[in-house]
Amino acid sequence: MWDLRTPSGLLFTIYGVLLVISGLLWPEARAPLAEHNVNLYSGVAFLIFGVTLLWLARRAA
Repeated sequence: MWDLRTPSGLLFTIYGVLLVISGLLWPEARAPLAEHNVNLYSGVAFLIFGVTLLWLARRAA
């Protein structure tokens, strides 16, 4: 069976990198009612999840 952890991990890692860069370079670009930099926080969460998936896929191989 084909392992979905590798492509999913790559996708989440790429999205996480883009969101972290966006959150660091343009912190003023956020939702009007949000007091926090949601792009930065969600980007870090995506990065952690993506790297975990890639690690699990590599460990299982």
